Amino acid sequence: MISMFRVLAAVLALFWVAGCASEPQTPPKTEGDRGIETDTEFWQENISTEGDAFMVTVVVPVKDTLKNAKDDARTLGMRRACEMAVKDYLRDISKYEANQDEINRQILNQSQKFLKDNREVKSETSKNGKQYGLVLRVVVNDQAIKNVLQDLGMIRAAIAERKVILAIYGGRNVDKELIGDVGRSLAEYYNKQGYNAVLWDEIAQDIADERNVGEKSTEAFIQKFVESPEFQGDAEYQGTLGALRNRGRLVIGFNVIKVSVQNGTVNTGIKAFAKDLLTGRVFANHQEYGNRTMARDSDRDLAISESTYKAAEACSGKIVKETNDWFDKNEQLKKGTEYTFRFTGFSDDDILLIDKTWRDTFSGGGDGNMEGGAYVRTYTGEETGAALCDKVDMMLKKAGLKARKPLPNSRATSFDFKKQ
Repeated sequence: MISMFRVLAAVLALFWVAGCASEPQTPPKTEGDRGIETDTEFWQENISTEGDAFMVTVVVPVKDTLKNAKDDARTLGMRRACEMAVKDYLRDISKYEANQDEINRQILNQSQKFLKDNREVKSETSKNGKQYGLVLRVVVNDQAIKNVLQDLGMIRAAIAERKVILAIYGGRNVDKELIGDVGRSLAEYYNKQGYNAVLWDEIAQDIADERNVGEKSTEAFIQKFVESPEFQGDAEYQGTLGALRNRGRLVIGFNVIKVSVQNGTVNTGIKAFAKDLLTGRVFANHQEYGNRTMARDSDRDLAISESTYKAAEACSGKIVKETNDWFDKNEQLKKGTEYTFRFTGFSDDDILLIDKTWRDTFSGGGDGNMEGGAYVRTYTGEETGAALCDKVDMMLKKAGLKARKPLPNSRATSFDFKKQ
């Protein structure tokens, strides 16, 4: 009986081997066969920001080896970070969708070329080793991506023209280190939105030296400027305001109006505004309040800094939209030919007077700055150069200033008015 069972088992084994041998063998999968799939059951996939980096959480299935899954997750994380950066720079989802094929081909499909750094923060396998999750910290090469988008005609070539000066003030009861931390974080925020952000702290000393005034005077100016957004300057601060205007067209001010800690809760309040320095018009004005519960072992200063920044960021989210509209409107107004007017041989007081009279005469725009000893203004319009020269000449006479008018030249776009 036992021998019959052995014979039967041997026969069944032969049939099983034969059956297996007759089935076609599945060839091993190549890199091209393996697609990247995600599953939200394990970790929720998301992208957030941390300073100058994107924090990307992704999940992929382990289809063959864990090494391949890790490669898939890192590739997907880098792609997601670049995708988010592109959308931030375009600020228009319809423009992104309309150009998605080219964006995929030139940027996203080779995302590793557009990174400064990528580092694993956390990883984990689940479902008996069938899924792999990764948190990746990715620092994107902003300029490399902007260059491609510029070549594709999706963003203006001179994106650095979107220059904003950030002025943060907190009064006597607010720690200056806190203001510094919030300012640096806000600069990173605005740069990620496609702006060229300059902090008041970075230019205050230069302005003080240029105007031959002390630190207390510039501090008093910024206090008055931020606490009173409609401030147009007075005799004491007109020179500082003019020097500020020479360094940028647009100022975004943040006034820290409340910082307190009660019963383990941080309470903060921020007022913020955006102001066109050329026209003196405030076109955005918002305020936000927030609170943050501190853990027992939390660092008090860090909790205050984070809470203050969150309130400032909430204001900025609203201001950015209005500021984008402001920039776009001014871009549309810049039709015609760009002309440059140089004023040489004029004193500092003369230049302040020219600046004020120019803004009264050319309400449609024009930027001013110092180039060596000359004051330079630019203006874009559909008028002829000769007509504009006459207008500038009349402007100077109205201000009580005498200058030699440049000789007429129908092809010229640059004109030099020299003081007499």
